[in-house]
Formats: sequence, structure tokens, C-alpha cells
Amino acid sequence: MKEKNNGTKNASKSCPQKDSFFAVETTADGSPTVRGPLGETYHSLHGALLESAYVYRDSGLRYFIDQHAPSGTLPSSIHILEAGLGTGLNALLAYQTVRDATPPIHLFYSAIEKYPLPKAVTDPLEYTPHAREKEVLETIHSCPWDIPFAVDDRFTILKHRTDILDYALHSGNPRAGVPEKIHVVYYDLFSPAVQRELWTEEVLLGIVPHLETGAVLTTYSCTGFFRRLLEKLGFITERLPGPGTKRQILRAVYQEPYGSGSVT
Repeated sequence: MKEKNNGTKNASKSCPQKDSFFAVETTADGSPTVRGPLGETYHSLHGALLESAYVYRDSGLRYFIDQHAPSGTLPSSIHILEAGLGTGLNALLAYQTVRDATPPIHLFYSAIEKYPLPKAVTDPLEYTPHAREKEVLETIHSCPWDIPFAVDDRFTILKHRTDILDYALHSGNPRAGVPEKIHVVYYDLFSPAVQRELWTEEVLLGIVPHLETGAVLTTYSCTGFFRRLLEKLGFITERLPGPGTKRQILRAVYQEPYGSGSVT
């Protein structure tokens, strides 16, 4: 989750890759976040682990599983698309979710990140006391870009080193080993206050055609214009109580296949 900073409203989306531009900060729940060149933090200062777990793991992935498992419609491999890999915390929490799931669940995790955090910044990030999970987080950051990488038999990651707009333009090209449909979207970009161009119909139109009906999108931002845009594109939206001191977050479930008349 990105922490809004209205003082950088006109900042460029370019993030120079110099360690000095990044600072690791401790959040209210004791877990770390990173403050980047745009002046925003990669997770909320009210609790990085708390909010990532609630907004993305619980309200996104676990919600999708709970909606489909009882009826036997849960896919054997769930495809998550994360817009903004950042610290890797959301990916780590997703791995934890499927690691011991019964019956077994495989997770294919696609992540878009144009400007990966430097190794000197990610190495000190402590999100778990468990050695295997620390190893997984390190692998998430160090594994190759732009090819699927099997972290283990339940978790495969594909990191796209690209701008989300470029991803949207080329997402229609089929790739071997990549699931055709997306089941869960983690929309975790920097806030509309600093990067409004990433919260637009142009971006969503590169994602929506690849969503399975019933796909779940979650985001920390509950801005009215983004909610209305999602509804225009065939989602049913829901404002949820936010974690900690945050008032609300947004969950959207895709109901209407793209091109059936919801977009005008």
C-alpha cells in the first residue's frame, strides 16, 4: 500500500535507481516500508504488514478462494496480477497463503515493476522470522525478469520489468506457460495524487479483457473517480472498512465480460 503525500502532486513517475533516493522506515506495527523518490512510502506508515495483509491477502486472494472453494469452482492454479511489486510483501503474503493450503493450490503471480528497488534496500527488509520465508522473499527480488520462475511447486512468479501502460499495450500477446485469465488483481501503485495517469481507463483496458468473470480487484485507494471507472468497465464495487486508522478500501468483482456493453 502506498502512503499518500499531497506535497508531491506534480512529481514525475520516473524513479531514479540510486540507493540514496530510498529510505527504510519502520511503520506503526513494527514492519518496515520504503520511502521513494516521489515522496510516498511503499506501504502505509500505520502498519505495512497489517494493511498489506488486509487489503490484498484477505480482501483479495483469500476472498476469491472463499467465494469459489465451497462450490468446487476454485481453479487449480490462481493467477494474480500485481500492479507494483515494490517491496515484495504482497507476493510473500500470497506465497504464505497457498504454501500449506488444503487441498493444494498453485499460484501464478505476475508482477509489474518498471523500477525495482535496489538490493541494498530490499536486503534489510524484515517481514518474517522464518528462514524459508526470508529465502522466498529474497528469491522474489533476485529471480530473473520476464520469464516464469518456479519458487516451489505451489508458487510461480513472472516479473514484468515494464511500465504498466506498456504492459497494457502488450498484454494481449500469449506467452508459453502463462495462464490466459487473471483471477485476482492487486492494484498497488503509487497514489492518484502523484501518478494519476496510472489510475485511468487506458490502463484498465489493458487488464480487463484478460479477467475471468468473478475476478477480484483490491486497492487501498477508495477515490470516487476510480470506483466509477471500475463500475463503467463491468465491476461491482464495494467499499470496505479499512484496517487500523484507514477509513475505507476498495474491492471490485468483475461481473460483465468486457465488450458486452458496459463500456461506452
